[in-house]
Amino acid sequence: MKHIDNNYTLKCPVCGTEYYDTDKGFLLSCSNNHRSALLRAQYDRKLTIRADLPGIFRYSSWLPVRRVFERAEGPAVYRSSGLGDILGLKNLYVAFNGYWPEKNVFMDTCSFKELEAPGVLGRLSGTERRTLVVSSAGNTGRAFLKACSENGISALIVVPESALPSLWVTEKEDYANNINSVRIVALRGNVDYFDAIETGVIISSLEDFFPEGGAKNVGRRDGMGIVVLAAVEKIGLIPDHYFQAVGSGTGGIAAWEMSVRLLNDGSYGSRKMRLHLSQNEPFTPIKDAWERNVREITLPDNTGGRIDRIRAKVLSNRKPPYSVTGGLYDALSNTGGFVYGVSNSESIEAGRLFAETEGIDLDPAAEVAVASLFKAVRMKRVGSSDLILLNITGGGYKRLAMDERIIYSKPDLILDYETIRGRSVKDKRDEISGKIAQMYEKAYI
Repeated sequence: MKHIDNNYTLKCPVCGTEYYDTDKGFLLSCSNNHRSALLRAQYDRKLTIRADLPGIFRYSSWLPVRRVFERAEGPAVYRSSGLGDILGLKNLYVAFNGYWPEKNVFMDTCSFKELEAPGVLGRLSGTERRTLVVSSAGNTGRAFLKACSENGISALIVVPESALPSLWVTEKEDYANNINSVRIVALRGNVDYFDAIETGVIISSLEDFFPEGGAKNVGRRDGMGIVVLAAVEKIGLIPDHYFQAVGSGTGGIAAWEMSVRLLNDGSYGSRKMRLHLSQNEPFTPIKDAWERNVREITLPDNTGGRIDRIRAKVLSNRKPPYSVTGGLYDALSNTGGFVYGVSNSESIEAGRLFAETEGIDLDPAAEVAVASLFKAVRMKRVGSSDLILLNITGGGYKRLAMDERIIYSKPDLILDYETIRGRSVKDKRDEISGKIAQMYEKAYI
């Protein structure tokens, strides 16, 4: 790990107030009294690619980081011949985030959430002694489990109990030496990602803990935005179209923000990149709101049942950053974007065709994105010569299993969420605080 000089400010898109990041390195919101907004990072230099730095840190000139980790992966961007030929697309580029040694990409988490963690952790001051709280539906938790355990950074990860199979590391990772740096809290009962978020907020309010921040964290968004930077490095131009499956939509926001920076930079053309985002039917709150052209999301009464029926569970965020200023509604509006609904059967077939033509297995969420590209072609929303970037947000699980032994993590605390669901915030906080204290006391006896 080494420290770097990286000057940046954070700007509020509502009032225009600019901030220097705090000594703690984790400013998450504007302090002025106005509607909610996502702060944006502003960098004092044009994009400079650092070939001497690993993974995403090649693009550290546009990352809000003050330190660089020795191990950090980045995506592989390549022009598709197999899938592109089937779809009649001459300029289809794939950004693959996962494990695929043949493409020289080694994300052991098999997910582009591995781009988030270094972007967030790189913001931290070296003197930070509090514990970072991360809420996850699975993939983000796995990414932070890896990055924090590799670097000995104290973290607490909150997930629904059903997401525990997603929390694993490979045997080769430097995990055992730093096992005490990461704790896992699993929520038992009829719970989902939003319950994990609420629990994380409560834990973050306790002494010696602080929140990762989710979409509010510029490190998370700019980390994911690296996919677009890797693409323009490979292609030399800003793509016409960007495809990705979304749950919270943070990755879509990140891609939009990075494309705007590139437009202002002026070195990679003047085209505006259109967002094509997708969700897994029958749970499609972002698609439903966007097609109604409303800024607020309204969930149906049977939300839980809809979430239970989707394959791509990581796309199940009930309260995405859609309406917030600088959020997903603004990103789609600015780019004239589209949102697609993809059924389970459509995603399975798309994943099969991708594996057959490209030679690698996909995460269910990535299969949703591929299926949305098929729909866009049928609907003539993309042209045969258009420059298209397909973000494969996860894949290579089967390929990883051929090379590595997987170690599944066990929870340090299982919290029966049904027993506290209806309680007041204060009562929930008292209950959770006591159990967290007991968990850490037990760990160090």
